[in-house]
Amino acid sequence: MKRTLLLLSGLLLSAFVSGPAFAEQVRVRLTARVSEVIDSGSTLAGKVIVGQRVNGLYVYNTNTPNKAQNPASFGDYRPYANEARVRFAIGSLVFESMQPTQGIEIYVNPQTFGQGQFTIVSTENKPLANGPQVQQIFMVISGHGNLTPTVALPKVAPDFQNYWTREVTITGASSGGQYTIRAQLEASELLTPDAITVSPASGTFAPNQRFDAAMILPRNSVVATARATVNGIELWPLSYPGPCLLQPQAGSTGKPSLWCPSAESVMTIMPGAPIVWNVELTDGTVYTETVTWERAP
Repeated sequence: MKRTLLLLSGLLLSAFVSGPAFAEQVRVRLTARVSEVIDSGSTLAGKVIVGQRVNGLYVYNTNTPNKAQNPASFGDYRPYANEARVRFAIGSLVFESMQPTQGIEIYVNPQTFGQGQFTIVSTENKPLANGPQVQQIFMVISGHGNLTPTVALPKVAPDFQNYWTREVTITGASSGGQYTIRAQLEASELLTPDAITVSPASGTFAPNQRFDAAMILPRNSVVATARATVNGIELWPLSYPGPCLLQPQAGSTGKPSLWCPSAESVMTIMPGAPIVWNVELTDGTVYTETVTWERAP
């Protein structure tokens, strides 16, 4: 007798390739101040000035493997598609990585024998709303502190007290010329997303049993998209906008939900393969959950 095993899985920080159960999403909010603007071609049209406040965010998943040639002494991480994002907003201008993307690299040089350094580089970014390209977002934090005691991806927000270099550099271009923005990081905050609930939960279903699926979201969530994939193939029955319907916030809980009718139909597609379900809110927050659905013999 053969069992059909299906994993309904999502990515942390956005849609994430299924990883070990201990994997964690790290989501850090940053604030900074612009320290330098070079814009000889007036690409930014004076919208960024020295001293201006910068609001930032970076996200990654701790299941990202270390690709360094010597992983015991250096961290070289290339997150899977949808497993990382970088975003900095300055006034009305938003500089952020594409989604999905594999154009983000994270480096951790531990402070074991001297200065430590934590670096995030994003080279595949969305253009600005009025067209100019965002070529690179480069964040570097150097010194001694809680990000760099080992080569591991840190699970904490940076404590800047003993990091003497803490800078973000954004470069881009338009037909008028190139621009560079530098900002000094001032504060950080580790964000912990509220839990989400998938129904039905993990369990075994009778042959030919029909069921709908629902994902209950955190209070006051505003959903932008939801999509599920298996081996890179989108599962249309588990997508929003699409067959899944957004249910309004219920009663005093204030928790909206996505309802996907006839969800059992996906259990015939690539049995045993993980399904990645990504739910993204309009503010860029990404939520995921994993359940195991199994057919009885």
